[in-house]
Amino acid sequence: MSLDAAEKRSFTTEITELYAERMKTGTGHVAVTVRTLEDASFSLGRLEPGDDAVMVNADIRTGRSFDQQRSFVRDAFDAAHDRWSVPTANMYAVVTEHDGEEFHEYDRVLASWGEHETEEGAD
Repeated sequence: MSLDAAEKRSFTTEITELYAERMKTGTGHVAVTVRTLEDASFSLGRLEPGDDAVMVNADIRTGRSFDQQRSFVRDAFDAAHDRWSVPTANMYAVVTEHDGEEFHEYDRVLASWGEHETEEGAD
């Protein structure tokens, strides 16, 4: 599958907003990357050669519930399916949790996530 820059930007915006909503946080620190790979550059055991697939790697701050994580992954899968008709059986995700202090920006290190964060007020 080939995607142009506008399509990638639109999808990254949708996923950023979805992440912030599901994880109850702001968007200032959310990083989303969309990469398309040529045939044979990606493997998922159940795929047939040439099948389109979606792989989600989500590095999140510790403190989110399993239900929040699952909701985000399922909604990201649904968004990809709705846009590109990728079969849901061809989707795979890995969620990895980290302490906030493992996320670095140039001018700061993130704090650990807490219930005090809201969609409106937190980075």
